Amino acid sequence: MNPYQNKNEYETLNASQKKLNISNNYTRYPIENSPKQLLQSTNYKDWLNMCQQNQQYGGDFETFIDSGELSAYTIVVGTVLTGFGFTTPLGLALIGFGTLIPVLFPAQDQSNTWSDFITQTKNIIKKEIASTYISNANKILNRSFNVISTYHNHLKTWENNPNPQNTQDVRTQIQLVHYHFQNVIPELVNSCPPNPSDCDYYNILVLSSYAQAANLHLTVLNQAVKFEAYLKNNRQFDYLEPLPTAIDYYPVLTKAIEDYTNYCVTTYKKGLNLIKTTPDSNLDGNINWNTYNTYRTKMTTAVLDLVALFPNYDVGKYPIGVQSELTREIYQVLNFEESPYKYYDFQYQEDSLTRRPHLFTWLDSLNFYEKAQTTPNNFFTSHYNMFHYTLDNISQKSSVFGNHNVTDKLKSLGLATNIYIFLLNVISLDNKYLNDYNNISKMDFFITNGTRLLEKELTAGSGQITYDVNKNIFGLPILKRRENQGNPTLFPTYDNYSHILSFIKSLSIPATYKTQVYTFAWTHSSVDPKNTIYTHLTTQIPAVKANSLGTASKVVQGPGHTGGDLIDFKDHFKITCQHSNFQQSYFIRIRYASNGSANTRAVINLSIPGVAELGMALNPTFSGTDYTNLKYKDFQYLEFSNEVKFAPNQNISLVFNRSDVYTNTTVLIDKIEFLPITRSIREDREKQKLETVQQIINTFYANPIKNTLQSELTDYDIDQAANLVECISEELYPKEKMLLLDEVKNAKQLSQSRNVLQNGDFESATLGWTTSDNITIQEDDPIFKGHYLHMSGARDIDGTIFPTYIFQKIDESKLKPYTRYLVRGFVGSSKDVELVVSRYGEEIDAIMNVPADLNYLYPSTFDCEGSNRCETSAVPANIGNTSDMLYSCQYDTGKKHVVCQDSHQFSFTIDTGALDTNENIGVWVMFKISSPDGYASLDNLEVIEEGPIDGEALSRVKHMEKKWNDQMEAKRSETQQAYDVAKQAIDALFTNVQDEALQFDTTLAQIQYAEYLVQSIPYVYNDWLSDVPGMNYDIYVELDARVAQARYLYDTRNIIKNGDFTQGVMGWHVTGNADVQQIDGVSVLVLSNWSAGVSQNVHLQHNHGYVLRVIAKKEGPGNGYVTLMDCEENQEKLTFTSCEEGYITKTVDVFPDTDRVRIEIGETEGSFYIESIELICMNE
Repeated sequence: MNPYQNKNEYETLNASQKKLNISNNYTRYPIENSPKQLLQSTNYKDWLNMCQQNQQYGGDFETFIDSGELSAYTIVVGTVLTGFGFTTPLGLALIGFGTLIPVLFPAQDQSNTWSDFITQTKNIIKKEIASTYISNANKILNRSFNVISTYHNHLKTWENNPNPQNTQDVRTQIQLVHYHFQNVIPELVNSCPPNPSDCDYYNILVLSSYAQAANLHLTVLNQAVKFEAYLKNNRQFDYLEPLPTAIDYYPVLTKAIEDYTNYCVTTYKKGLNLIKTTPDSNLDGNINWNTYNTYRTKMTTAVLDLVALFPNYDVGKYPIGVQSELTREIYQVLNFEESPYKYYDFQYQEDSLTRRPHLFTWLDSLNFYEKAQTTPNNFFTSHYNMFHYTLDNISQKSSVFGNHNVTDKLKSLGLATNIYIFLLNVISLDNKYLNDYNNISKMDFFITNGTRLLEKELTAGSGQITYDVNKNIFGLPILKRRENQGNPTLFPTYDNYSHILSFIKSLSIPATYKTQVYTFAWTHSSVDPKNTIYTHLTTQIPAVKANSLGTASKVVQGPGHTGGDLIDFKDHFKITCQHSNFQQSYFIRIRYASNGSANTRAVINLSIPGVAELGMALNPTFSGTDYTNLKYKDFQYLEFSNEVKFAPNQNISLVFNRSDVYTNTTVLIDKIEFLPITRSIREDREKQKLETVQQIINTFYANPIKNTLQSELTDYDIDQAANLVECISEELYPKEKMLLLDEVKNAKQLSQSRNVLQNGDFESATLGWTTSDNITIQEDDPIFKGHYLHMSGARDIDGTIFPTYIFQKIDESKLKPYTRYLVRGFVGSSKDVELVVSRYGEEIDAIMNVPADLNYLYPSTFDCEGSNRCETSAVPANIGNTSDMLYSCQYDTGKKHVVCQDSHQFSFTIDTGALDTNENIGVWVMFKISSPDGYASLDNLEVIEEGPIDGEALSRVKHMEKKWNDQMEAKRSETQQAYDVAKQAIDALFTNVQDEALQFDTTLAQIQYAEYLVQSIPYVYNDWLSDVPGMNYDIYVELDARVAQARYLYDTRNIIKNGDFTQGVMGWHVTGNADVQQIDGVSVLVLSNWSAGVSQNVHLQHNHGYVLRVIAKKEGPGNGYVTLMDCEENQEKLTFTSCEEGYITKTVDVFPDTDRVRIEIGETEGSFYIESIELICMNE
């Protein structure tokens, strides 16, 4: 008996190693002494031979495993996957060509394989094309055999003996192979029929051959780059001279990867579209889903799987070996003969028979319901799958597919961890015997645990079958090419299989003879169930191998060249990995596509237990919102800057979160990659860093002598370049670092010298600026280098808003006439901050709201040495490239005010006209926050000369200049008129020009009127800030001081305390209903009825005369009065009646006989209003 079928061994494996879980709902396999049991009397070698001969049950099994071209495809992909796992310079070429040559150019018939490639596609689409084109394509491709073989032989010779001649021979052969494919591949494409539709069809037919040829070319180009680098880095090859036609292979390689990828995917989709838009005459003109799926399945294995590996040839991105995986699913179909198109449209068939994009799953169990009958010829009515996500211990249940009845009995096949179905035989009853749906009666599963074959069956009922049956074998060919007694073994085995079963779906067809259509989903065996992070290879983990996905995120269909689907990343997802070497450090990067702009970039954070949180902003890679046809270049790589060393846990959770607010920005994650850091990689990174900084700084200057900066270079760019210089390794590049530091210091000095704005980087605190109180200069934010400006929100004091502001006027002497100036700077974050830049008015008025989305780039705290930016995830600024920075915060000349969202950098322009140093108009630059919850952090503020203006700009500034001059003339005229009136009123208050004494008859009303006139002077304060002096501030201060002097003299000569009631009733004795009210801005004493009384006792100088002067009015009946009485009961009274309209002034001379008098205020009826009471000594 076959050892794999030994019952006791199988039970021991299940019990001790727990490799296979068996449900009690079915009989244990194998069943002894059953004459009809599959493989009961055969050994494994017999089974393999039987599979290839398709002999079983006295009839043929229909096999879905092609023994020719499909196996060639899986072997090629398996070979490439294996080759990428080798880290030696020659590994990929030696192993690849050694395997691929006998597959693509078999010794017995070198033309057979290429012809098979074309024929199998032609058999799917079944469209006629002249055979001469196909024959010619085969001839073109077969010319590659001698070229590849010769190169391969030279390479093996060199490996055994790398002497000068052999080395030069290999270099020559590389060039010859490159030139060969450079000619052959375009020739293959261009040798199509002249008719465009026939040409498209031809290119679809030869696409699989094209992909194989492209792979050979990329293999050689990859080897060329590695070979030249290997020779360059080994001193023993210093004697080599450049070849006469030397080629820089790396840019050729990267261009070829992009071109081949885009061509293959585009042509593949043309084939899909051809099938979807071409009615099948055998299906009454409907679309044949089975043909569509067959094309998709075979072209996935023939083309797309290979194309998905093309990026790995990029030596720059993958300098060491790489572990890749293919996560796509392909489908094989059972029972599609009964014309589903009659009952369901194409899309319904597609949705019912394939899975929608989903996280990658692993099959836990297959669960089939058998019909409740005891008679022979039983069958399964329905089924469901149990599955789990990668390294997730929660098993999920699928929907039930088929026609389930409550009386049906469940039979299950359970699969433990690391147990996979790689092949199955299916027996289904012929539907002509049934009134119910034709379903499967028996399935034989061939299962692997990696070290041995396990066999299992699911049988409906007793298993007795008397009707005719359909017999099918499902699975896909081997992964690696091996020899079995001299003949290639193409059927999968327990230790050499390319695919495993992942899911089963079905669709009921309500035809005359009911049919249940089944699809068997297969995933590639390259997918690692443990998400192992390797220590010697770059590990690629597809994002769809996550085991947790946020509610806003979803899985979407891949573009065809990624090897699987993508995560549309909106909130978060988690991937669990396994790792064992806790001393190894890694760089982590993602391959992604995003449509954000430079100002709406998505921001992602990565949380790993035991590792400081990582973060970075994603650069945009494509535009628009359609991500269904993304090209190769639409995917980019971005790396977290921090090195990562994992904590000592076998399972490691990586949680990705989006921390930006741009929900409309699409982020598609393809892969997460782990690059182990070796000494050579670290040194290479430092070298790249040095070269990058050198290139950046070389772009700073506008001339070779480096005394003028590029106008687009910002002060912020220079600061960031200085940070990059600081991060260069002093150990490896001390001299270079010192030279670069000198260069960047020189650039900083040039930046400061061209900036007509003083202290724009706030390194001298607020020197040159005028600020409100709640402005601070800080240096605790690593977004900025050194000091920066922090503005708090406006102050709200008892409902009065006091804005936060900072401004600077650039004097006329610093400016040039008829010149355009750039006004720009960097905003760390802000809310409701207003930028005003003005010369002839509000030329620039912008509100800037910038989110605090850069904080993830830097640590939140400083140590004693400051912020270590070299260990942050900062993305270097696009220094000197304003097209990349996309200054979205720019002034629109068609608008008076601009609201700028999101942009950290702002840039505006302002033009000067003629200069007038006497007028000194200058340029005003102001930042203002008028809301209490506003804020801003700013730095690197600049106003630099862009150049002289002409044309329309010159005409516009002259128009603005004239308009401003006209306005100023009108303002001066208005000011002079107001000034003259106010000055005349003030002059009348005093007895002399020195303002030493008031006129005796000067009243409070006159002073108040003069004060009113002064307050009416226009343009005293700045148009934008109510407490900042304007053009008339000086004359206002002058006149206001004279009014204050008048008021002082008035208060000084009035013997009555608080005679103007500005202090309420202080100093007065009050009875009844009397109070001080503010009426038209004046304090007025109001008596509302006869019982109210107000009085004050006053001390006088004896034997002096006094004048009592009262300004008051009476309303209503009765009288109002003010009485002065001395101690001798002498009195004087001033009486007011309502017959006297408005406020009137009344006076009386008094000569008291005593030095004490009493002032009484009262009324007989109605209301009495007193504005002021004066008692003035006649000697004043």
